[in-house]
Amino acid sequence: SNDEKKLFLQFVWARNRLPKKEGDFDAPFKIQEDVKAQGENKDVSLPSASTCFFSLALPKYSSKEILKSKLLFAINNVTTMETDFQTNSAEIAEGYKTI
Repeated sequence: SNDEKKLFLQFVWARNRLPKKEGDFDAPFKIQEDVKAQGENKDVSLPSASTCFFSLALPKYSSKEILKSKLLFAINNVTTMETDFQTNSAEIAEGYKTI
């Protein structure tokens, strides 16, 4: 959906709109493997982003369905530079149980 696209941009770039011109991008968008998430735990890890570098780090999930659910969870529950919402470790752990 358009709302999910905005959330994705907010997650990976800390902005919710693309620039009007291609030349206005600060950096090219990069997707890279999250090397910290390996082995049996790869499917429980969440994606991470570096907004300064417009990049997304993804574990090698075992299926597209897991990738989609983890990415949607991440973009909908992230604490961003523009929000006052904060989570604690108990709330984060509870979120893992619902996935």
